[in-house]
Amino acid sequence: MLSVAVIVMNRDRPDLTNRVVEQIQQQGNRPEIEKDLYVIEAGSRVPEGCSKYMTHRFRDRRYRGRYYAFNRGLTWARRRKAYDFYWFVVNDIEFTPEEDCLSKLIACMHDEPSMGLIGPCELDAKDYRGAAPEAGRNWHKAATVHGLAHLIRGEVIHTIGYMNPRFRYSQGAGSEYAYELYRQGWFLAYADCATVHHDQSGSTYGKVVPISRHEYQRRANNFAIRYLTKHYGENWPELFSSVLPPDVEANTFRWQQDVWSNEWKRNWKEVCPWFWKSGSAVKCFFRSLTVSARS
Repeated sequence: MLSVAVIVMNRDRPDLTNRVVEQIQQQGNRPEIEKDLYVIEAGSRVPEGCSKYMTHRFRDRRYRGRYYAFNRGLTWARRRKAYDFYWFVVNDIEFTPEEDCLSKLIACMHDEPSMGLIGPCELDAKDYRGAAPEAGRNWHKAATVHGLAHLIRGEVIHTIGYMNPRFRYSQGAGSEYAYELYRQGWFLAYADCATVHHDQSGSTYGKVVPISRHEYQRRANNFAIRYLTKHYGENWPELFSSVLPPDVEANTFRWQQDVWSNEWKRNWKEVCPWFWKSGSAVKCFFRSLTVSARS
């Protein structure tokens, strides 16, 4: 019997979370698979923001991000038992209909004992290099894997842990985690035989958290490049690449550094709304004085 902890996180988007949970309920229903579901509410409003499948909730007024929420869910899961696999699923994806993604990911893990983490390929992948599926194969090695629905071997979780909860934004955490896995003899992979669609319009930032998608991206890029440079040096892509085996198809580290180093223009009206509102009020006041003087 193989035990799997399925950890799904939600922040005030029960519509998305209910949909993805109902898809997960149709997966992995095999005699040899024991599946436990954990739906984690990261500070969702009660009751309107919570999924009907909620199992746990914690206060998170400022929203500390998906990896903080997943780490909280992992803590609750491990209190119950040590699982053979942990499946971390975001809520803004859709699995390919009639495809048992969970069973396929577990089958890929059985192909290679050194596979520590695997995620489904992404249809129409644009932001994740190496994530596009290729017909005729089950999986391929990757330097990094997106954080949409990755399955991690229990031995990895129990010895190395999960991604750094200090990453409030998603960029960078997966790269650091990939480096640690490869450094300790594991490898990461994409499953060509399993696919998901990612709705990149945003389920949190720009929707339920009072920060636009643009400002989130700006902060995420800045956090990632500063954190990795501070802890691993300016040449962190070379350091991370040094532990990759030769059969990794897409080395994303240098590309990630280039992307995260690009400065995004700050939207000051969003960052300091009180200042701009005050300025607008002052302008209106003087305009009214001018109009009164003329009349």
